[in-house]
Formats: sequence, C-alpha cells, structure tokens
Amino acid sequence: MARRLRHVLKDHLHTSQFCGVPGNSILEAAALVRDAIAHSETSGSPLCVLTLDFQHAFDRISHHYLFQILHRYGISEWFIERLHAIYENARASVQINGTLTGPIPIQSVGCPLSMILYALCLHPLLRTLEDNLPGIRLGRSTRSPPVVAYAGDVTVLVTQHGDFAIVHEAVRCYEKATGAKLNSQKSKALPMGGGRSQELNLELSLTTKLQSWGSNLEPPLQNR
Repeated sequence: MARRLRHVLKDHLHTSQFCGVPGNSILEAAALVRDAIAHSETSGSPLCVLTLDFQHAFDRISHHYLFQILHRYGISEWFIERLHAIYENARASVQINGTLTGPIPIQSVGCPLSMILYALCLHPLLRTLEDNLPGIRLGRSTRSPPVVAYAGDVTVLVTQHGDFAIVHEAVRCYEKATGAKLNSQKSKALPMGGGRSQELNLELSLTTKLQSWGSNLEPPLQNR
C-alpha cells in the first residue's frame, strides 16, 4: 500500500517534501537551506530560519481529515476503505501461556504507511507557505523555496517582517483542521542579519544555533 502511494507523493509533493518522494533526498533538503543561509550571509539580506516541530506528528492527525485529504488527492474509494480498516477502531490481543487477553485499543501505528500518510496530511500547510511566502531570490531566475520539509521536520525561511504573521496564521489553521499541535518548546527560530530585529508571534524560542537533519546551522561569528 505504501508503494502504491509513492506516485501520489511524486506528483503532488515534489517541491517541498523531501522524505519518501522519488527523486528527493535529505541531502538536497539540507543543501537548499544552507544555500539560503549562505546567500543571506554574503548579501547581508535579512533571514530568519524557523524549525517547526509538531507534537506526536501523525498520531495527532484527525482520521476524518486524513480520509478527506486522500479523497482530494484522487485516491480510490476502494483504497481508502482499506486504510480505514487499518486505522479506525484497531484492536490487538496478547497471548500469554495460550490465553488471549481482552482487546487492547491501538492508539498509534508505526509502519511504512504512517510516514507517507503524514506527508500527505502535512502538504496543505507546506503549500500554503509556498504560495504566500516570497522565499529568497538567489539569482535572476533562481528562487529558493520558502519551506522545506523532511517528513514532519519543517524548516521555514522568513525574509520579511510580515512573513511571521503568514506563518502564524497558516499553522493556526492547520492545527484547527487536523488536530495537530505545534511544539513551541522544540520549535526554534534562528535570526540572521536584518532578521535579528524582527518580532516573532509564534511563541518560538530564539536560538543562536540550530541542528537540522544532522547539520549545524548558525550565523557567521560577526553576527552572533
């Protein structure tokens, strides 16, 4: 089932999601963020790197929202019904010395499907940020995407003061629609250049160093 969904990831999530999408990799995601930081350092343009972490990721996503999103992606009713059977009212029993315990409700599921389904559920948030944030102009015809995600690890590149309100509203709408909850203690903001003077309205912790996908991100020494 996970393999069957990969073509949907490739068709819809190729620009901002780098986990599970054919042709995208975590190295490419890290390179995009580092290129944006390098451009900010060399040009002196303002930049604030936000890393957003959502509590319990897929486990908090409303199943109603999940199945609604799958319909919007054109997934067949036959396929959705089978996903529904896996995730709705799932029960397990434990056999001890030949005796089965009573049914135990399964509250969370970790399987190859979970990551792909979560990526599909997260995409409306990524698309909203893509459509409403300017990103960084690296050249005459090259634009760095304003948001990059690897599974549920979301990095947002903020370049203007008004961008913070856009991110705040997008996250608020996503939480309301899905049941997700931003983990403000694990979510961080790394301001650089002119971004250092901008105010945050996301209840994020300001930091002087970020670790994203195994790479340390920090401003140059003269800006710390």
